[in-house]
Formats: sequence, C-alpha cells, structure tokens
Amino acid sequence: MGEFKSPETVEAETMLAKAVSIMKADGKVDESELTVLREIAARLGIGEGEIDAILNDPESAENTLPTDPFKRALFLVFMASAVWADGKADEAEKQLLSEIGRSLDYSTGQIEAAATAVSSAQQAGGGELDPSLIAVQIASHFG
Repeated sequence: MGEFKSPETVEAETMLAKAVSIMKADGKVDESELTVLREIAARLGIGEGEIDAILNDPESAENTLPTDPFKRALFLVFMASAVWADGKADEAEKQLLSEIGRSLDYSTGQIEAAATAVSSAQQAGGGELDPSLIAVQIASHFG
C-alpha cells in the first residue's frame, strides 16, 4: 500500500487478517463473528476503514508475527476467540487455529489449552471475555 506503518500496526493488522481468515473458514461470517472482530480491532487500535479493507481482502495484510511472548499469547487468544465467535468451532476453523498456533511456536497441547480457556470463558458468560487475562496466563505458563 506504500504507506509507513509501525511494526505494532503491522502485527495488529496481521492478527485481524488471521482472525478474518478463521471466521471465513466455514464459508460465512455471521453477526456474532463481526462483533468479535470489531472487539479485537478496537483492542488493537484498528479503525473501521481498515477493518472493512481487511474483511474484504485478508490476504492483502502483511504477515508479521509477534515475537514478544505476551503478544504471541494474545495473538493465540484472539485467534481462539475468532474460532468460537459464533458459539461453535468448525473443523476448518480449528485447523487454521492450529496452523497459526504452530507458526507462533506453540505445541498442539498449548493451542488446545488456549482454545479451551477461551471457549470456557465464552460459555460461562457473565461479562466480557478478557483476552489479556487469558494471554497473561498462557504467556506465564508457556512462554
């Protein structure tokens, strides 16, 4: 696109693009998934215009994965949130989550632990899912 973007912005857009890819893996993006996508974008400081651009073409975003342990864990939590955004985990979505988790150097067990933590938090309800809290737990346990 030619414009300068900070490394943090590029990482944030990568996270959002991967979340969109997961949400589209089952062939549709429903309203609950769009709500989660907007929540992720808000936490990452991504505006509505960029959300729409990434939603329309997630492949156009750069692919820069974080190296910081907390950011890696947060990335994994956001991706698990994308999988469970519509209340169910489609096999294609889970497969993409596994691929992304492995690209972040997490084991299958660690990826499953993150997915379980997110799905349990979402099913428990009673308030908003706190990705940062789950990410801190993951980063402190798995590094």
